[in-house]
Amino acid sequence: MADKKNINRFISSPIAQTFLVYISGGWIVLEMTDYFINYYSLTERFRDILLIVLIICLPLALFLTWYFSRDKETKDEKDNRLSRILWKRPWFSIPAIMVVVLVLFTAVRFVYRHNEGDSSRLPDYSNIKDAIDRAEVSLAVLPFTNFSGNSDQDWLISGQHEALIHELSKISQFRPFRIISRSTVDAFKNREKPVSEIAREINVEYLVEASVVASADSVSIQLRLIRVNPEESVVWAESAITDFTHILKFYSDLAEQIAEKVDLGLTPDETERLSNSREVNPESYKAYLRGMYHLNLLTPEGLEKGLEYLHQAVSLDPAEPFAYAGLALGYLEIAHGPLDPGDALTKAEAAASQAFKLDSTMAEVYAALAEVYLYDVWEFDLAEEYFLKALDLNPNLAIVHYHYAWALYLFGQLDEAIVEHKLAQKYDPFNPLHTSWLGTLYSAKGLHEEAIEAALESLDMREDYSSGYFVLGMSYLFSGQEEKAIEAHTKLMELHPWWSWALGYTYATTGHIEEAEEILQQLENGNINGWVAHGLMTINAALDRMDEAYKWLNYEPHHAFAAWAAVMDEYQTLRKDPRFEDFLARLNLPD
Repeated sequence: MADKKNINRFISSPIAQTFLVYISGGWIVLEMTDYFINYYSLTERFRDILLIVLIICLPLALFLTWYFSRDKETKDEKDNRLSRILWKRPWFSIPAIMVVVLVLFTAVRFVYRHNEGDSSRLPDYSNIKDAIDRAEVSLAVLPFTNFSGNSDQDWLISGQHEALIHELSKISQFRPFRIISRSTVDAFKNREKPVSEIAREINVEYLVEASVVASADSVSIQLRLIRVNPEESVVWAESAITDFTHILKFYSDLAEQIAEKVDLGLTPDETERLSNSREVNPESYKAYLRGMYHLNLLTPEGLEKGLEYLHQAVSLDPAEPFAYAGLALGYLEIAHGPLDPGDALTKAEAAASQAFKLDSTMAEVYAALAEVYLYDVWEFDLAEEYFLKALDLNPNLAIVHYHYAWALYLFGQLDEAIVEHKLAQKYDPFNPLHTSWLGTLYSAKGLHEEAIEAALESLDMREDYSSGYFVLGMSYLFSGQEEKAIEAHTKLMELHPWWSWALGYTYATTGHIEEAEEILQQLENGNINGWVAHGLMTINAALDRMDEAYKWLNYEPHHAFAAWAAVMDEYQTLRKDPRFEDFLARLNLPD
């Protein structure tokens, strides 16, 4: 009985109440730091400093409580009936209430974090301008200088450039961060422009410059981080060397140091991921770099040679996820063009699935699987889930924003698709892919002048760009400028003969039936694959030959573009036929 009284006396003492209230309140404050960090552009140091302050202040709070209550303690115990009532009913006491609040707050935070980590959530497109123009830390890694001067090492230097961008692009959680994609900064190879002008053109605050010397066994790098605004200054410089076995750890460490210098802050997950980079097989890794270098040339010869090197990388190390991810991306690139022999999407799925088994933390693997589900398997719910997971892991991947935009367009969410396409353009502004095809979405929304401007802008970025001429011709056609449409698609066919079906469609739509039928016959007499079948469907639909149009629409293996016959303006005639409902049922698009 005496023990119970002593316990009650201790619990009801001001010091015990202060301790419980302080601990409970401090825990709530620490839990709320994520909110302050995310919404007030603070770093993770804010939480550490706050924790130190709370620890230091606890003894002070207890001392002050004891000091001011020591003369009144006996009187309080005897006379304060309210206090005795409260402690006889502990659920009414201040400490008990604080504990209840703590439990409730922690439960709410758990639910919030659980939902926050759900990769199936939809982005918030309620404010398009905010999505495009939000305040953020912005950085570009300029093409590395080959300090040895040996052009035979261009593939290796390019790979080191991509490796640093890849590691930096995964840092994203605390402060909004935009890192420019490689295809944009490659425009500044052999640059003569000052860094301030480059930064202004691509709208970034920081630039990274680096010189590299590579040998058969090692890579040596000299790096500078430059802040351009408010005035140009070198923030940090570093020299480092590594062997190829530890190359991933090498660039993870550099990325972590750059993130610290630009005051980004890292989440515990990011810190752990950067510090736990795995070792690689040097020869397999080099084959992978050679393969990606040739794939990025985006030429038929480059695609063929790139896939050859990537298969070599797999044979050298069957446990290398980068090699399988590269193979998936290479086959997906083939599947979007005229060179697909019919099995590119199937091979892409196999490679992406193997990469996923080896490493389920790579955004690129989720992106490749999402493309397979979108363009090949037509499992659209899974496609969206994997696109969102990829963007959750790495929101800086411009190509993922691009493909997700086309998924949203197919799902009937045109405004949201335009936002995603603009985000692709934002992260990779000098890539004509993200500008030309944005014109198609503008046309679908009836913004024909904007569509024409986008197509022309893409042709300024890359002369004779095939997608630029295709979108330009279609935009002219939908805006009623028929002669300009024919001119653009004639130029397209002259430069890239495999696009002849685009001119055939334009001829058919503008009443040049004989010319359209001539192109149609040429295609029918050639080798048929998914690309040609898509072209035959397009021309026959324009000629209102529904039997032929649906024959080629149902051709298998279908081309990557096939599903968009459900939404694109050039296929409106298909929708008048009862068979269109069967096609929609086959697609089974999300509600």
